[in-house]
Amino acid sequence: MSKKFVPAEFDSYSEEESIPWAEIALEVEKAEKKDTDSIQAITNSVAKIATKESMKDNPNPRVIAAGIHACLIRGRLAEALFMSTDSQDVEVLALRAIVLFTLSDVQGLREVSDRLSEIVTEESPSSDQVRLSTVKVLQAAAEQDTSVIMCIMEFDSLLETNPEQVENPLIETMFTLYVVGTLLREVGQANRASRIADTLEDMANQKNHRMFLALVENLRGHICNLRGEFEQGEKHYIALRTISESLGFKLGIAMSLNNLGTLRLNSLMLEEGLDFFKASLELMDVESGRVVALANLGEITIGLGRYEEAENYLTEGIRLDEKTQIGVIELYAWYTILLAKLGRLEESLKYLKIAEKIAYSSEKPLQKAAYLFSKGHYCIAQENYDEAISIFEDLSEVSRKDEIFEFLVRAELELSSTYLKAYQTTQSVDNLSKAGYHLNDLIQLAKEQGIQALYAEALLARSDMFTIAGQDFEAKGDIERALSIAQFVEDDRLENEAKARLRLMTVTPEISTVEETPMERTLDRLSGFKPAAGKLREIPQPTLHSLITLDKRTGFPIFVHHFDEKLKMDSVLISGFISAITSFSNELLGQSGLLRSINHEGFTVLMEHKEYWIVTLIADQESFDLRYKLRTFAQSFYDEFKDLEVNDSEEFNVFDKAQGLVEIIFDRERK
Repeated sequence: MSKKFVPAEFDSYSEEESIPWAEIALEVEKAEKKDTDSIQAITNSVAKIATKESMKDNPNPRVIAAGIHACLIRGRLAEALFMSTDSQDVEVLALRAIVLFTLSDVQGLREVSDRLSEIVTEESPSSDQVRLSTVKVLQAAAEQDTSVIMCIMEFDSLLETNPEQVENPLIETMFTLYVVGTLLREVGQANRASRIADTLEDMANQKNHRMFLALVENLRGHICNLRGEFEQGEKHYIALRTISESLGFKLGIAMSLNNLGTLRLNSLMLEEGLDFFKASLELMDVESGRVVALANLGEITIGLGRYEEAENYLTEGIRLDEKTQIGVIELYAWYTILLAKLGRLEESLKYLKIAEKIAYSSEKPLQKAAYLFSKGHYCIAQENYDEAISIFEDLSEVSRKDEIFEFLVRAELELSSTYLKAYQTTQSVDNLSKAGYHLNDLIQLAKEQGIQALYAEALLARSDMFTIAGQDFEAKGDIERALSIAQFVEDDRLENEAKARLRLMTVTPEISTVEETPMERTLDRLSGFKPAAGKLREIPQPTLHSLITLDKRTGFPIFVHHFDEKLKMDSVLISGFISAITSFSNELLGQSGLLRSINHEGFTVLMEHKEYWIVTLIADQESFDLRYKLRTFAQSFYDEFKDLEVNDSEEFNVFDKAQGLVEIIFDRERK
């Protein structure tokens, strides 16, 4: 019989006599009369026949392999697992590994890998050797084990040795390439990931395999996000959705909706993001996927102040997580935070301990970051602000070291928010100043990463802080900049927020308390930010010139380091200038307006203020990373020399030990 009705995705099975194509053709004809798409009708029929085959005493592995393939195209993973349960066939086991990887079943992957290692030898066909290699890559990737690098190298070597496996690739080969591309994107290797996407797209087009064309769109969307090309990323996710809908690939549609929701959170459009995540959850049949979706929904609804709804999502997610034993720490972290906000501290502590157990039984920095984040919120609920600040500083350190963009933003935001809460309790201007300091860091980070919504929202929060401090001119400047950004990105909500603040300044010019501003509401919305890219976008490193520590009491430099001996600067002259401008700033703005930086003719002077000293760094421009290093140096310098009494400039050589700090904090990372 003619097999023209068999789609390209099943070309490798079309000549398989054991597959009853005539029977399938009749089923397809009936289904099409009921307006069922042909690919959906065929995958339904193939999966149905394969399920029946799997229950025979001696099932045909090729029929089962075709059935698993059909289930993968449709995202029907439970059926694929059922029909492959007892098989010892290499092809079936390798396809089963794809299903297990998608379900995050690490133990199942280990079992498949061990079984294949027993079956496949050096004498086995090259296709079977490639299949074993793909399973090893998937296992190492699922375990997030460092051996994944060696596994990928072995996989790449096999493909080079056996070019026919590239010219006519296996499904397992194509899926493994997709995983490798995803891993490269996750570690910030956008160009290499893009080359993998090109290769995979060529293979998918060659085989006319629409599921892999859909996955290519997903990978390209992720790569665009890493590069900050969010509009282009959205186009790829919409293409993923379109292809998935044509296939009836529910998992692909759910992935698309989830990704589009994350893009909305990246733009702080929380309400729209919530709608996308809800739609994704409705389509998500895979329990591991539902767990993650429920965690996302709980997080957003907390940010929107919809606590009852958040509790429903999180408790359902925790129930599923306990059933699947995946250990999604975000569920427990956000439930800890929610319970703390509701004043249910005893319950909050219970879930904090679960989050701690998950974090410290794992080597994943992201899990430790999630735990620290929830612990800081628990301390805030206890009004233990000093402890909370210490924890959020640790979170900032972990996030910067491991480039966890999401929690780097959260650390700066929560430090600002916590200092603000401390200010409300103590009315200490120093706390207000430090809250503003961390908002400045957040603004710098958002500007560098090109995230306009985060930048504008942080400007609005800082404008409120300026208003509380009586610095109306600076407040108005921030609001006008935020308004300009809102109009540029066509964000009506943000534009209305900015205009409302300008009206408030006119109607109520004497605002002096946090409660009189929309600041807390703005900080809550900022807490809903979720970057579309997991890693920070690389930016050019500033050129460093000089590091100078001057004594506030005398105005003299006590420690000087020149990064470039050819560009030595007169430290005494610079110190005099900084002393004068700082005194003027303090007199004009008070302690809430400690001068942070000065820009002049291609130079930027960054400043950190300690009890007796001002530590300054002269560079060609400021960056978030450079500010972090300067702050670290200033604190380390203070810790090292705070108890030292030096009364004469001839004794300043005692500070020469700080050269070691310069090497550790600045020079080592520049080499």
